[in-house]
Amino acid sequence: MLRLITGRAGAGKTALIMDEIRRAASAHEGGRCLLVPEQYSHEAERELARVAGPSLPLYAEVLSFTGLARKVEAELGTGGRRPLDAGGRLLCMALALDSVYSRLRVYAGARRSPELQGQLLAAVDELSAAGFTAEQTMEAAERAPGALGHKLADLALVMGAFQAAVGPERTDASDRLAELLRRLPESAFGREGHIYIDGFTDFTGVEMKLLCELMSRGADMTVCLTLDALDEGSEVFELSRRTARRLLREAR
Repeated sequence: MLRLITGRAGAGKTALIMDEIRRAASAHEGGRCLLVPEQYSHEAERELARVAGPSLPLYAEVLSFTGLARKVEAELGTGGRRPLDAGGRLLCMALALDSVYSRLRVYAGARRSPELQGQLLAAVDELSAAGFTAEQTMEAAERAPGALGHKLADLALVMGAFQAAVGPERTDASDRLAELLRRLPESAFGREGHIYIDGFTDFTGVEMKLLCELMSRGADMTVCLTLDALDEGSEVFELSRRTARRLLREAR
Protein backbone atom coordinates (compact mmCIF):
# COMPACT_ATOMS: atom_id res chain seq x y z
CA MET A 1 0.00 0.00 0.00
CA LEU A 2 1.25 3.48 -0.90
CA ARG A 3 0.57 6.45 1.40
CA LEU A 4 1.59 9.99 0.47
CA ILE A 5 2.19 12.65 3.11
CA THR A 6 2.37 16.10 1.53
CA GLY A 7 2.73 19.62 2.80
CA ARG A 8 4.96 22.65 2.71
CA ALA A 9 8.36 22.74 4.42
CA GLY A 10 7.97 22.79 8.18
CA ALA A 11 4.51 21.22 8.15
CA GLY A 12 5.70 18.30 10.29
CA LYS A 13 5.95 15.48 7.71
CA THR A 14 9.32 14.20 8.95
CA ALA A 15 8.31 14.50 12.60
CA LEU A 16 5.18 12.47 11.90
CA ILE A 17 6.98 9.51 10.35
CA MET A 18 9.74 9.56 12.95
CA ASP A 19 7.11 9.42 15.67
CA GLU A 20 5.47 6.46 13.92
CA ILE A 21 8.83 4.67 13.84
CA ARG A 22 9.37 5.53 17.52
CA ARG A 23 5.98 4.07 18.49
CA ALA A 24 6.66 0.92 16.46
CA ALA A 25 10.06 0.49 18.16
CA SER A 26 8.45 1.05 21.58
CA ALA A 27 5.98 -1.73 20.76
CA HIS A 28 8.91 -3.96 19.65
CA GLU A 29 7.62 -4.00 16.05
CA GLY A 30 10.55 -4.44 13.68
CA GLY A 31 11.02 -4.10 9.95
CA ARG A 32 10.86 -0.29 9.78
CA CYS A 33 13.13 1.40 7.24
CA LEU A 34 13.64 5.11 6.60
CA LEU A 35 14.93 5.65 3.04
CA VAL A 36 16.56 9.04 2.49
CA PRO A 37 19.03 10.70 0.07
CA GLU A 38 22.67 9.72 0.57
CA GLN A 39 23.70 13.18 1.79
CA TYR A 40 20.95 13.19 4.44
CA SER A 41 21.44 9.67 5.78
CA HIS A 42 23.77 10.45 8.73
CA GLU A 43 21.67 13.41 9.85
CA ALA A 44 18.47 11.35 9.59
CA GLU A 45 20.05 8.52 11.56
CA ARG A 46 21.10 10.86 14.36
CA GLU A 47 17.68 12.51 14.51
CA LEU A 48 15.84 9.20 14.51
CA ALA A 49 18.11 7.85 17.26
CA ARG A 50 17.35 10.97 19.30
CA VAL A 51 13.60 10.50 18.84
CA ALA A 52 13.40 6.71 19.16
CA GLY A 53 16.11 6.04 21.73
CA PRO A 54 18.97 3.52 21.98
CA SER A 55 16.84 0.48 21.10
CA LEU A 56 16.22 1.85 17.58
CA PRO A 57 18.74 -0.41 15.75
CA LEU A 58 16.81 -3.48 16.91
CA TYR A 59 13.65 -2.40 15.12
CA ALA A 60 14.48 0.17 12.41
CA GLU A 61 17.26 1.38 10.14
CA VAL A 62 18.08 4.38 7.98
CA LEU A 63 19.21 3.65 4.41
CA SER A 64 19.99 5.46 1.19
CA PHE A 65 19.41 3.71 -2.13
CA THR A 66 23.14 2.86 -2.14
CA GLY A 67 22.80 1.54 1.41
CA LEU A 68 19.86 -0.56 0.27
CA ALA A 69 22.08 -2.01 -2.48
CA ARG A 70 24.67 -2.93 0.16
CA LYS A 71 21.96 -4.47 2.34
CA VAL A 72 20.71 -6.69 -0.50
CA GLU A 73 24.30 -7.62 -1.40
CA ALA A 74 24.86 -8.68 2.22
CA GLU A 75 21.68 -10.77 2.08
CA LEU A 76 22.20 -12.40 -1.33
CA GLY A 77 25.96 -12.13 -1.78
CA THR A 78 27.85 -10.36 -4.54
CA GLY A 79 28.03 -13.36 -6.83
CA GLY A 80 31.81 -13.25 -6.62
CA ARG A 81 31.99 -9.80 -8.21
CA ARG A 82 34.39 -7.30 -6.66
CA PRO A 83 33.61 -3.56 -6.52
CA LEU A 84 35.82 -1.09 -8.36
CA ASP A 85 37.41 1.70 -6.35
CA ALA A 86 37.84 5.25 -7.70
CA GLY A 87 41.26 4.51 -9.18
CA GLY A 88 39.97 1.37 -10.89
CA ARG A 89 37.10 3.34 -12.40
CA LEU A 90 39.48 5.90 -13.90
CA LEU A 91 41.68 3.13 -15.27
CA CYS A 92 38.69 1.42 -16.89
CA MET A 93 37.60 4.73 -18.43
CA ALA A 94 41.11 5.24 -19.84
CA LEU A 95 41.05 1.71 -21.31
CA ALA A 96 37.57 2.34 -22.73
CA LEU A 97 38.67 5.54 -24.46
CA ASP A 98 41.76 3.82 -25.88
CA SER A 99 39.49 1.24 -27.49
CA VAL A 100 37.00 3.65 -29.12
CA TYR A 101 38.72 7.06 -29.50
CA SER A 102 39.08 6.67 -33.30
CA ARG A 103 35.26 6.44 -33.57
CA LEU A 104 34.52 9.45 -31.36
CA ARG A 105 33.46 12.74 -32.97
CA VAL A 106 33.31 14.98 -29.90
CA TYR A 107 35.22 13.36 -27.04
CA ALA A 108 38.28 11.89 -28.78
CA GLY A 109 40.48 14.34 -26.87
CA ALA A 110 39.44 12.76 -23.58
CA ARG A 111 41.91 9.97 -24.27
CA ARG A 112 44.71 12.32 -23.14
CA SER A 113 42.77 14.37 -20.61
CA PRO A 114 42.21 13.02 -17.07
CA GLU A 115 39.83 15.93 -16.41
CA LEU A 116 37.62 14.97 -19.37
CA GLN A 117 37.78 11.33 -18.31
CA GLY A 118 36.37 12.31 -14.93
CA GLN A 119 33.59 14.26 -16.62
CA LEU A 120 32.76 11.27 -18.83
CA LEU A 121 32.60 9.05 -15.74
CA ALA A 122 30.10 11.50 -14.23
CA ALA A 123 28.06 11.41 -17.46
CA VAL A 124 28.04 7.59 -17.45
CA ASP A 125 26.88 7.66 -13.82
CA GLU A 126 24.06 10.10 -14.66
CA LEU A 127 22.84 8.10 -17.65
CA SER A 128 22.95 4.87 -15.66
CA ALA A 129 21.03 6.50 -12.79
CA ALA A 130 18.36 7.54 -15.29
CA GLY A 131 18.06 3.92 -16.40
CA PHE A 132 19.71 4.32 -19.81
CA THR A 133 21.84 1.56 -21.30
CA ALA A 134 24.45 2.11 -24.00
CA GLU A 135 21.99 0.77 -26.58
CA GLN A 136 19.20 3.12 -25.48
CA THR A 137 21.61 6.07 -25.51
CA MET A 138 22.59 5.22 -29.09
CA GLU A 139 18.91 5.05 -30.06
CA ALA A 140 18.43 8.51 -28.57
CA ALA A 141 21.49 9.73 -30.50
CA GLU A 142 19.97 8.54 -33.77
CA ARG A 143 16.85 10.63 -33.09
CA ALA A 144 18.68 13.75 -31.88
CA PRO A 145 19.78 16.45 -34.34
CA GLY A 146 23.29 17.76 -35.00
CA ALA A 147 25.79 18.22 -32.22
CA LEU A 148 23.52 16.73 -29.57
CA GLY A 149 23.24 13.50 -31.56
CA HIS A 150 27.03 13.37 -31.97
CA LYS A 151 27.56 13.84 -28.22
CA LEU A 152 25.03 11.15 -27.35
CA ALA A 153 26.55 8.76 -29.90
CA ASP A 154 29.98 9.30 -28.33
CA LEU A 155 28.56 8.72 -24.85
CA ALA A 156 26.89 5.50 -26.00
CA LEU A 157 30.22 4.24 -27.37
CA VAL A 158 32.03 5.24 -24.18
CA MET A 159 29.38 3.58 -21.99
CA GLY A 160 29.64 0.30 -23.89
CA ALA A 161 33.43 0.33 -23.86
CA PHE A 162 33.52 1.24 -20.16
CA GLN A 163 31.21 -1.63 -19.24
CA ALA A 164 33.38 -3.99 -21.29
CA ALA A 165 36.50 -2.72 -19.49
CA VAL A 166 34.84 -3.28 -16.10
CA GLY A 167 34.07 -6.86 -17.15
CA PRO A 168 31.80 -9.47 -15.59
CA GLU A 169 33.99 -10.10 -12.52
CA ARG A 170 33.68 -6.58 -11.08
CA THR A 171 30.88 -4.21 -10.15
CA ASP A 172 30.90 -0.49 -10.77
CA ALA A 173 29.13 2.27 -8.87
CA SER A 174 27.32 3.34 -12.06
CA ASP A 175 25.44 0.04 -12.33
CA ARG A 176 25.01 -0.71 -8.62
CA LEU A 177 21.37 0.37 -8.52
CA ALA A 178 20.64 -1.40 -11.81
CA GLU A 179 22.05 -4.56 -10.25
CA LEU A 180 19.90 -3.93 -7.16
CA LEU A 181 16.83 -3.66 -9.41
CA ARG A 182 17.73 -6.96 -11.06
CA ARG A 183 18.17 -8.80 -7.75
CA LEU A 184 15.51 -7.12 -5.61
CA PRO A 185 12.84 -9.74 -6.51
CA GLU A 186 15.04 -12.37 -4.83
CA SER A 187 15.39 -10.32 -1.63
CA ALA A 188 13.24 -10.36 1.48
CA PHE A 189 13.40 -6.57 1.71
CA GLY A 190 9.96 -4.97 1.65
CA ARG A 191 8.02 -8.17 2.15
CA GLU A 192 7.19 -7.18 5.71
CA GLY A 193 7.42 -4.11 7.92
CA HIS A 194 7.04 -0.58 6.57
CA ILE A 195 9.22 1.60 4.32
CA TYR A 196 9.26 5.36 4.94
CA ILE A 197 10.74 7.60 2.25
CA ASP A 198 11.68 11.19 3.03
CA GLY A 199 13.88 14.02 1.77
CA PHE A 200 13.39 13.50 -1.98
CA THR A 201 12.02 15.98 -4.51
CA ASP A 202 12.01 13.40 -7.29
CA PHE A 203 13.60 10.06 -8.16
CA THR A 204 15.96 8.92 -10.89
CA GLY A 205 14.70 6.44 -13.45
CA VAL A 206 16.25 3.48 -11.64
CA GLU A 207 15.07 4.68 -8.22
CA MET A 208 11.49 4.95 -9.50
CA LYS A 209 11.71 1.43 -10.93
CA LEU A 210 12.92 0.19 -7.54
CA LEU A 211 9.93 1.79 -5.82
CA CYS A 212 7.60 0.27 -8.42
CA GLU A 213 9.12 -3.16 -7.79
CA LEU A 214 8.52 -2.75 -4.06
CA MET A 215 4.93 -1.64 -4.68
CA SER A 216 4.33 -4.58 -7.01
CA ARG A 217 5.12 -6.99 -4.17
CA GLY A 218 2.68 -5.21 -1.86
CA ALA A 219 5.21 -3.39 0.29
CA ASP A 220 3.74 -0.90 2.76
CA MET A 221 5.29 2.42 1.80
CA THR A 222 4.92 6.00 3.03
CA VAL A 223 6.43 8.78 0.90
CA CYS A 224 6.80 12.36 2.18
CA LEU A 225 6.87 15.09 -0.49
CA THR A 226 7.08 18.85 -0.07
CA LEU A 227 4.29 20.46 -2.10
CA ASP A 228 1.25 22.63 -1.63
CA ALA A 229 -1.36 20.59 -3.55
CA LEU A 230 -1.55 17.54 -5.82
CA ASP A 231 -3.71 19.07 -8.53
CA GLU A 232 -2.38 22.58 -8.96
CA GLY A 233 -0.42 25.18 -7.07
CA SER A 234 2.86 27.06 -7.05
CA GLU A 235 5.37 26.28 -9.78
CA VAL A 236 8.00 25.97 -7.04
CA PHE A 237 6.53 22.55 -6.17
CA GLU A 238 5.92 21.31 -9.72
CA LEU A 239 8.70 18.71 -9.67
CA SER A 240 7.43 17.19 -6.42
CA ARG A 241 3.86 17.37 -7.79
CA ARG A 242 4.84 15.38 -10.89
CA THR A 243 6.63 12.86 -8.67
CA ALA A 244 3.52 12.40 -6.52
CA ARG A 245 1.32 11.90 -9.58
CA ARG A 246 3.75 9.36 -11.02
CA LEU A 247 3.79 7.39 -7.77
CA LEU A 248 0.00 7.35 -7.66
CA ARG A 249 -0.22 6.14 -11.27
CA GLU A 250 2.28 3.35 -10.62
CA ALA A 251 0.50 2.34 -7.40
CA ARG A 252 -2.82 2.02 -9.24
